[in-house]
Amino acid sequence: MHDNQQPFKLANITVHPATDEISCDGKTIEIKSMAMKVLCYFAAHNDQVVSRDSLREEVWQNPTASNHTINNHIYSLRQTLAKLDSETKFFHTVTGSKGGYRLVTAALWLDESQEEQGQESETLPSNQADALLNATSSAVKVPSSQIQNKRRRLVYLSGLIVGLALLSALLVMLFSSAKMYDKSETLTIQVGREQSPAISEDGEILIYSNRVNRDSPWQLYAKMLNSSSDAQKVFPEEKSNDNFVSISPNKRYIAFIRYTNDYGIYIADFNPQRLTASKAKLIIPLDDNNLSPAITWLDNSQFFYTAQQADNAPLRVYQYNLALDRSEQVTSPPLNSSGDFAVMASPNKQWLAIMRAKSSNGFSLFLYDLQAKSLLETSVESSENNINVSFSDDSSEVYFVDQQGFLSSYNIVNKQLTRISTQKHLGYWPLKVPNKQQFIMQQDWGLSSLTTQIIRINNPITGGDGSSEVVVNNNMSIRSIAGIDNDGLLFASIKPNFHVELWKYKQGQASKLEAFNEKPEYRYPLSIDWHSASESALLSINNSCRLISIVDGKDTPLCPDNENLYAARFSNDATQLFIPGFKQGEPSAVKIGASGYPLTKLAKLKSANSIHQDNKGNFYYSKEPGYDIYAVDKTTGEERKIIDRTHINNRYSVNDFVVTSQGIYYMDRVAVTQNAIYYYRFADESTSYVVKSKDNYPNIVLSDDEKYLYLIESVDNNSSLLLIN
Repeated sequence: MHDNQQPFKLANITVHPATDEISCDGKTIEIKSMAMKVLCYFAAHNDQVVSRDSLREEVWQNPTASNHTINNHIYSLRQTLAKLDSETKFFHTVTGSKGGYRLVTAALWLDESQEEQGQESETLPSNQADALLNATSSAVKVPSSQIQNKRRRLVYLSGLIVGLALLSALLVMLFSSAKMYDKSETLTIQVGREQSPAISEDGEILIYSNRVNRDSPWQLYAKMLNSSSDAQKVFPEEKSNDNFVSISPNKRYIAFIRYTNDYGIYIADFNPQRLTASKAKLIIPLDDNNLSPAITWLDNSQFFYTAQQADNAPLRVYQYNLALDRSEQVTSPPLNSSGDFAVMASPNKQWLAIMRAKSSNGFSLFLYDLQAKSLLETSVESSENNINVSFSDDSSEVYFVDQQGFLSSYNIVNKQLTRISTQKHLGYWPLKVPNKQQFIMQQDWGLSSLTTQIIRINNPITGGDGSSEVVVNNNMSIRSIAGIDNDGLLFASIKPNFHVELWKYKQGQASKLEAFNEKPEYRYPLSIDWHSASESALLSINNSCRLISIVDGKDTPLCPDNENLYAARFSNDATQLFIPGFKQGEPSAVKIGASGYPLTKLAKLKSANSIHQDNKGNFYYSKEPGYDIYAVDKTTGEERKIIDRTHINNRYSVNDFVVTSQGIYYMDRVAVTQNAIYYYRFADESTSYVVKSKDNYPNIVLSDDEKYLYLIESVDNNSSLLLIN
């Protein structure tokens, strides 16, 4: 096994892994570290077919690295090597089922002495200098003092050349290496949360949105970026609800989203001296499907924005002209994706950077050429959901947060990806400060718009006073909980990179289950169900389900992957699983054996959602796409609606209601914002109010003795905008 820092030869080219350089005939080219890793890996596997999967595992160490990314790196290496040696073929593309690439040029590994011999000497050895002087003295009688002076001048000149060469190398290294942005400082100090920063093209004015807590409206604030003065409200008198602002190049206007009865994109006159705005006017009506459109100005009379025209339609980019009061569609993303989210115009107005949702998970960076009106796909991919992008001052690079949470750049010319931070999750929504080596980023909120925690409520139905206390807060977003033995809990938390972690709460302590194989592709909907007196639970995730050990979190696949299933629950005797799902877009509930086989359609319950079975064998469920709760008698097969329900936040949960021997605890939202837990009593078919719920997260867990209710609750933490240097 060769030292991965040892130099080697490929034909006429010398490769220096320690310095990320390749050289030939006195010419040296610096390459990116990832390109060097690829080259060294091929050298170590000389004349072997290297598959893309091997490169993913061994070099990228990222199973989500796309074929497009790998192909781009190989293409770039071919081009770079050809600059030094255009006569030699280095890589051969192998097609077929066992395809990949093969390095067809033999790698010759060098030791230090060989490397030195292969380099041209820039100083004249003393014996050669003496020979030169002696040859001169044999032809012409030269005084010894002159010989000594010549020798001194020659040594001085040689030293000067070496010194200049070292200085040049140092300067090249300093200016060619990426600057690392790892120092952060708090930029805003307001109570509440800051979001969606925007900055003027001259880098002087910062505008952003803030809300004190989740019940407060979003309001715009502005400040001079180089001033220590506090930010001030952009609309001092209006009680508006505004977000996602953008400033025109001449700083005379702002465009933003206003969440009111007249929902949509507004434009207002802006005073850059007073940092206030007035005369807000609705120019692009939207509906509440457009939760977070992006806005970026092209010039003083046109801007781009994202919007969707109907439910389930992808977000598209539009160009709005103020003078004509007209929008024109710019992009047409695939219908099977969520569409185009982030959009940012380059300073030179040549490009639009667009983060487009993939049909599966994550996002890809596209560049739209505003002159050619063509869309170019790049190798940039990200599973981060906070996906804003921005440009360098010269418009040659796009900045984004990569798959692992590092601040990164993509060079448009050479198509190179570079990490420019060594710290993960410095923040998100990176915004380059014009004319400065700084970024503004949003402080991480834990994951979603609100960090969540688990609370325990003294159940009024069994004599409790309704008071609550926090039992778990791990500073993450908790998305699903289930009760386990001895009044414990199993719950799923989401990391800032959207990986899923499984945690267990027992006897007042929460701990992570380390054996769970968290993967970047794990996505929603997810839910957890546990069957009493066992060490196994069901995790429904990625439209399938997995069997989970509640001891250490080890997970194994159970449901078939080719079915669109969610919210799996055990039958009362744990011999079967009842699982709602979809087939060709239509509800199609199924049951499978506890071993994952066989799979049978539940014909009578085909529209059922969140299927529960009590200890008598009766079924209780809601129906897709509604919220009401139905019961089916095991003996007669009679179905009847027993509970009218207005709304829950997520129908794809196993725990939006809990069935006991005496009744049903269920969650409901009445009159838009009144979230509460209710209780339906079987004996007299009556419904009673239990306790108010701050949120409408559909996860109710009941303790064994019914004295306690466990719920997920949002936390209103303060957060700031950060200045990254």
